[in-house]
Amino acid sequence: MNDGQAPSLAEAAYRLARAFGWAPQQLQAMTMAQINMYLHFLNEDAHAP
Repeated sequence: MNDGQAPSLAEAAYRLARAFGWAPQQLQAMTMAQINMYLHFLNEDAHAP
C-alpha cells in the first residue's frame, strides 16, 4: 500500500481482483462504500492473529 494512506482506486481494484477473482466489470459496478468494506475485511484478515 502507499505509506499508510488510502489506496488509489487502481490499487484497490487490483487487491480486490486478486483476492476475490473479480473481473474489472464486476469491480466497476461496485460503489465506493462496497470497495471500502471489502478492503477493510482484507486488512482485518491480514492483521488477524
